[in-house]
Amino acid sequence: MIRVCLILAMVLIGITHSALTHFMVVPFYNNIIVKCLVLGVAFGLINYIVAELFVRRIDKLKKINKQLRVKLKTDNLTGILNRRAFDEDIKNLEYNYPYSLIFIDIDNFRDFNNRFGHDVGDSVLVKVGKTIQACVRTSDRVYRYGGEEIVLLLRDCDKRNAWKMAETIRSEISSLDNGSYPQITISLGVSSYPYDGKTINDLIFASDQALLRAKQNGKNCTVLC
Repeated sequence: MIRVCLILAMVLIGITHSALTHFMVVPFYNNIIVKCLVLGVAFGLINYIVAELFVRRIDKLKKINKQLRVKLKTDNLTGILNRRAFDEDIKNLEYNYPYSLIFIDIDNFRDFNNRFGHDVGDSVLVKVGKTIQACVRTSDRVYRYGGEEIVLLLRDCDKRNAWKMAETIRSEISSLDNGSYPQITISLGVSSYPYDGKTINDLIFASDQALLRAKQNGKNCTVLC
């Protein structure tokens, strides 16, 4: 579509140039040098204006496309990345450096929804998401994996540092002020490459199993693979 518009614009420029030559320049200027200068300036200005309009249009379209791509990878409620973003990011993982996964599940989340309503449950999710984002490094990625489950992808991070990060997040969330509603706590499962698996799928399984053990151990705790 852009190419068709550009062709039409160039045709219009040619027509305009011919009209200027025939009706404006030729009748009033007999000097060939003056004619060439006037026509050259007019032709250059017209081309510049058309090109500038197209560049602005293309820049606007690029900006809109970028915003759409970001929106497609962002969870509407919490503002963190979504499962689509996680699935795309793990395809591009490099296995030259250690990295870690942290699976997080909000304890007793169904109670917030069933006893107090979904608005309260949504508020809890937003608080947890913001707290996690405030704790992680700029290079870390935070995803809403599904429901009340959140996943962290920590590049260039071994198991020891991942455990420290998990405990910091758990402590910060357990100290959140939740008003008249029950305290917010989370359970966490940590796995690291290459210690707990050779592929990302191995680590996802390992983190999920560690999270289940955290739940079985009484919740509000971190379990390493």
